[in-house]
Amino acid sequence: MNPFTQDSLKFWRSLAKNNNKAWFDKHRIEYQTHLKGPYTELVNLLVEVVRDREPEFVIDPKKATYRINRDLRFSKDKSPYKTELGITIGREQKHEANYPSYTARVGVNAIAIAGGLYMPDPPVRDAVRRFVAENSTELHELLAEPTFLDLFGSLGGQSNKRLPPDLKDLTDGDPLVYNKQWVYWSSYEDPDLLLHDDLVEFIGDHWDTARPINEFFKRAVSTA
Repeated sequence: MNPFTQDSLKFWRSLAKNNNKAWFDKHRIEYQTHLKGPYTELVNLLVEVVRDREPEFVIDPKKATYRINRDLRFSKDKSPYKTELGITIGREQKHEANYPSYTARVGVNAIAIAGGLYMPDPPVRDAVRRFVAENSTELHELLAEPTFLDLFGSLGGQSNKRLPPDLKDLTDGDPLVYNKQWVYWSSYEDPDLLLHDDLVEFIGDHWDTARPINEFFKRAVSTA
């Protein structure tokens, strides 16, 4: 299933070439019809996909969306509109720091699919670090699953060079204990994927593959 059409891709390509307010205002109806409508439907479908498998995800689909307007306050690029749109499905809200989530990005040039535990609060982060250390073998077995390796390659995220003093006993263990976020990411630079008949299933299958990783980190955050 895929709510996007050739008109969606045509509009987005035109916007990329005419990224200014005057052009956008002139084509606002096309935006509502060919981009915003299909994007909203895609989010609704993906929230349903996650909820079917993990009923605790009760997020309102409206809270999983992003505005097309760019935040220009701290950017050198003053183009007012995005040529890609994100989707972030947290348990109850878009950015839920202390619980694993799923995310995707669809755009005129690429599609990205990701998830994991993005940036937990320090007490939760350190509890997760200890859980990772105590269950390192299990985590690396999950990361070594062939399908996960094929789609995502590895588990990444920002890390610290040092651990807090109360975690010094972990310094000689798994390098992943230094992480302050544990995320996986897959990107496809193929604009035709935006029109793939099975776009919803394509994204959902990626999340299904990564679900054991999210389940691992659900257990981890529960120890905080």
